[in-house]
Amino acid sequence: MLSTQWFHDRLARRILRWAVRHAIRQGEHFATYNERPKRASQIGTWPERGAPAKDCAIVMQGPIATDDAFTKETLLLYARNFPACKLILSTWADTPRELLDPIRQLGVEIVLSEKPKVAGLFNVNMQLVSAGAGVRAAVAGGAEWILKTRTDQRMYNPDAMAYLIALAQAFPVAPGFRQRHRIIGVGQGSLKFAPYHVTDQSVFGHAQDMLTYWTPPLRDTPPPTGWPVGLGDIYTQTPIGELCRQAAAETYITSSFLSSVGRTLDWSLADTWAAYRDHFCFADYAATDLYWVKAQSYSLRENFLVYDKVSNRQEFTFREWLLMHTGSLKPEDAQRYEGVFATRFDDAVVPLPAPQIT
Repeated sequence: MLSTQWFHDRLARRILRWAVRHAIRQGEHFATYNERPKRASQIGTWPERGAPAKDCAIVMQGPIATDDAFTKETLLLYARNFPACKLILSTWADTPRELLDPIRQLGVEIVLSEKPKVAGLFNVNMQLVSAGAGVRAAVAGGAEWILKTRTDQRMYNPDAMAYLIALAQAFPVAPGFRQRHRIIGVGQGSLKFAPYHVTDQSVFGHAQDMLTYWTPPLRDTPPPTGWPVGLGDIYTQTPIGELCRQAAAETYITSSFLSSVGRTLDWSLADTWAAYRDHFCFADYAATDLYWVKAQSYSLRENFLVYDKVSNRQEFTFREWLLMHTGSLKPEDAQRYEGVFATRFDDAVVPLPAPQIT
């Protein structure tokens, strides 16, 4: 006998598909619709035998996502897809035991930390404490490769870890720096028009590089005098260049790492692109089939592209990175966007006019 839940789910999906088709027929835009299973037991994919992910660890960092048992179900899926990977949950010491015990029973190592006294702008210290503790545990356990990810993100592709390892091995880091392999930004948040803004959500790399990446000094400086009070207002009202250099967690972590490995920063967009080329690589959403509860369950978007303008929040994807790596796109090409640091997030990018040929 069919359950009431099955009927309601089927009806809701049919209504949603009808609404999407109606919007396409009546509106000015095309649209797509994609579903991902909530539970590991619903997923029937498997990793390729010839592409095992070995000597690696996955550090899930942050508070446990309890809706739909998201964190637990993600770890169940990872245990099946990446059996040679050490799974680590790094969260807070005040997490209720009833949330921790079911995860511990999966064989997941749990690392508990006290929250920092100062959370830092945009909670940067909260992230550094929990991520750093998890990465240290992974290094102590002998991992060679580490993925630091969030408790509300999930990679559905069963070969995602093998892919990330292959990506790091295929493209050696630029010589002359204290860095073993490239750091790979996974998913959303690596920005093309912001200074040294590599995603801090899901990040992959060699264990020793990741240890350097996630253990900079905690940041306890207050916002500059005259800045807006609320974080939302800081984000929307402060020019990108100033916002990133003074407040953005992504830029603080990225720039601290670059300085630690021996790169001198000039805080220009051209040097940002050069740093991306020399020290990083990027794995787009589709490469790992990444799903982010916080963003995608609200936006219902498979990616974050806009087509009516070039947004200053545009991602620096693997496509741009490969063009940089091959020399088709050069750091000096960023000079035509030199005014972008004075804009606010979500503004349109306006390039400088091409020079007149006389």
